[in-house]
Amino acid sequence: MDSFLRDLTYAARTLRKAPGFTLIAVLTLALAIGASTAIFSVVNGVLLKPLPFHEPDQLVRVTTTNTSRGNRNPLSVADFMDYRSGTTRSFAGMAAFDGGSYNLTRAGSEPARLSASRVSANYFNLLRVQPAIGRGFVAGEDDRGAPRVVVLSDELFRGRFAGDPKLIGQTITLNGEQYTVIGVAPRGLAFPDKVDLWLPLSFSEDEASPSNRGAHWLGAFGRLAPGVTVAQADRELSALAKRLEQQFPRSNTNFGAAVIDMREYMVGNVRAALLAMLGAVGFVLLIACANVANLLLVRAAGRETELAVRTALGAGRLRIVRQLVTESVLLALLGAVGGVLIAAWGVDLLKAFGPERIPRLSEVRLDGGVMAFAGGLALFTGLLFGVVPALHASGAQVTQALKEGRGSSGRPASRRARSTLVVLEMALAVVLLVGAGLLLRSFDRLLSVDPGFKPEQVVVFEVQPPDSKYQYFRLRNLVTDLTTRMRTVPGAQSAAVVFGLPMGGGGMMRTSVHEIGTPEDPPGQRKITDVATVTPEYFSTMGIPLVRGRAFADADRLGRPQVAIVNRELVKKYFPDVDPIGKRVEIGWTTDTMPNSPEIRMGGEIVGIVGDTKRLNLGEESVPQLYLPFDQAAIPSLNIIIRSTAEPTAVIAAARTQLRAIDAELPMYNVRTLEEVVSSSVAQPRFYTLLLGAFAGIALVLAAVGIYGVISYAVSLRTREIGIRVALGATREQVIRLILGQGMALTAGGVIVGAACALWATRAIAGMLFGIQPTDPLTFAGVAAVLLGSAALACIVPARRAARVDPVVAMRVE
Repeated sequence: MDSFLRDLTYAARTLRKAPGFTLIAVLTLALAIGASTAIFSVVNGVLLKPLPFHEPDQLVRVTTTNTSRGNRNPLSVADFMDYRSGTTRSFAGMAAFDGGSYNLTRAGSEPARLSASRVSANYFNLLRVQPAIGRGFVAGEDDRGAPRVVVLSDELFRGRFAGDPKLIGQTITLNGEQYTVIGVAPRGLAFPDKVDLWLPLSFSEDEASPSNRGAHWLGAFGRLAPGVTVAQADRELSALAKRLEQQFPRSNTNFGAAVIDMREYMVGNVRAALLAMLGAVGFVLLIACANVANLLLVRAAGRETELAVRTALGAGRLRIVRQLVTESVLLALLGAVGGVLIAAWGVDLLKAFGPERIPRLSEVRLDGGVMAFAGGLALFTGLLFGVVPALHASGAQVTQALKEGRGSSGRPASRRARSTLVVLEMALAVVLLVGAGLLLRSFDRLLSVDPGFKPEQVVVFEVQPPDSKYQYFRLRNLVTDLTTRMRTVPGAQSAAVVFGLPMGGGGMMRTSVHEIGTPEDPPGQRKITDVATVTPEYFSTMGIPLVRGRAFADADRLGRPQVAIVNRELVKKYFPDVDPIGKRVEIGWTTDTMPNSPEIRMGGEIVGIVGDTKRLNLGEESVPQLYLPFDQAAIPSLNIIIRSTAEPTAVIAAARTQLRAIDAELPMYNVRTLEEVVSSSVAQPRFYTLLLGAFAGIALVLAAVGIYGVISYAVSLRTREIGIRVALGATREQVIRLILGQGMALTAGGVIVGAACALWATRAIAGMLFGIQPTDPLTFAGVAAVLLGSAALACIVPARRAARVDPVVAMRVE
């Protein structure tokens, strides 16, 4: 221990005597360790940490699977009930949930729109979660007609209700109805999503009817019985789904079921991307290590006499190596201290700009595990970049070093080591730059995709009229008032209302469509379409082109002949050889879900064809879409769209005033421009592109610094040789070409090795690319040009310095 402390003290004293070297090395390592720690903290928080529930490995998601399309879907109510009652051997319990939102109104305060989860009464018990205050739901509270109760989130309780414990047992007004507050959830509960409150989920007779098995909208999760594995539960549930498929062929053909580990279900879509980012930052760390190792090799040249003296006085080679490695580890630990500070800033940055679709991102912290990772990383890097220079420095011949008094960097082994490190840096930089280039070109192609509408100068917001106040016919009048008043806001050109805003997050409602008068589609082969309900000015307000026929008119009202408009993709897929105009279609839902609404089978005569719009994001393929007039198919979930030449802030303020004049209890929420809607749909690819681009930029700078250092030091070693060449008639241009050639040869070697590695490594991001292949030759060629150009710029300074060598001075120095 005493020996180690002496080594550490000597290392600190030695590094203090070389402040320039120490500062550069520590900053390089701090940047690399900080970036690595920040990304690892995200990977740890999102992928590795167990869910914050009791025995989380027993929690699973239950989904429907479409065996013909290979995708997962929510459940129908009838299927959920059969799954829950038919799998008691595998499950200790199963619960359902559905998202929603409610208007909170309180005397003396602005109305607010709150996000909610409607859940089965056993929700909290299955999660093994105890409310922080009060209680959770009990059996029977999710029955139809049971008293209305609600559990609040901790954030809502402490924010809007000031954490008043007297609220328990009191009532609050949601959607115009009274709900008794029975509890407050523990802080941080965010399953399946972060919401403001939880309410019991009850099913109507119509929802639970076997005839509605085709309506897939219900989420479900379960807790496995003791000793049961995910695979065993999946087999039992799949067998049950197979029996239901045989029993109900019309609705359940090609529909199976799956049991998926809860954490895997939550993070499966982002796992590959996050691991790719972790691999990328690992490359940055390796480049930093190679850079510092090169610095140590150069520095060792100036210390060769010192080390030779120590060897002559009896220090063994192992003792010299240990001292030098101690210095390396101390450098790494200093870098780790700076790295933790950078990581803390980086984590906050990632959380602020990271897309919402990365689950659990808000929970990421620099906890003890992450700090231990940073410390282990420092020790690993200290050994990684310290051992090779230490072995080279300790291997010098004592007699020769004492006689010559010059650095061993002139020795062939040291030159080869430095050159190898530069080639390694360049190769790693190529991999990162190719990955960043591919993502950048992919993102550029994604942004060039036409969303199918014109998002410029359009403001959109949502309003959710409560069923208790706005029944079917009153809802239609509300929509008329909204569109009329919104046309009066500053600069308004047009206004419309839609249920099913494209790229709005929830998309449109998806259901079956069938041409009236033709044979029923066989089970499992139903024609599927998205459905939106819109007011007449919707297409002109959105800028969706009318291809053929006509748009909706004010005359297309309830009581008049039903009409519909379809998009080009629906025509292409379901009417490939006939003119759809004049055809009559019906879809798989009715208007009877609204209070006091007429039970009408929805559909009508196709009167127009419009262009395709993207459903959720720019990268998806077009899907069939069908539009119905809002007056004939009113749904109480409204997106109000205003196209205006005025500034969005002025439009929003005026729209809020107009909404308050209609109904002061209706909150305006989810307010944004249509350009922001489009931008948010590409938030995830933008985030990964910027992140990998930042890593690639750091790698490029470090690689350029590395090649500069090697060439610069090589020039200092070859001063006498260059002087002789000049004395014998070598021109300035010839000397520059000589030095540049050395640097470009190393760079070319790194580019070749890196390109070969990139051909393999870029397969890891293939799933993140849009419209481009991982082996895109233009990207590879561009990266090679950038690296060669950067290396040339890095080499030109030492090359010009070499060209100015005075032969007389060079010979006198030697």
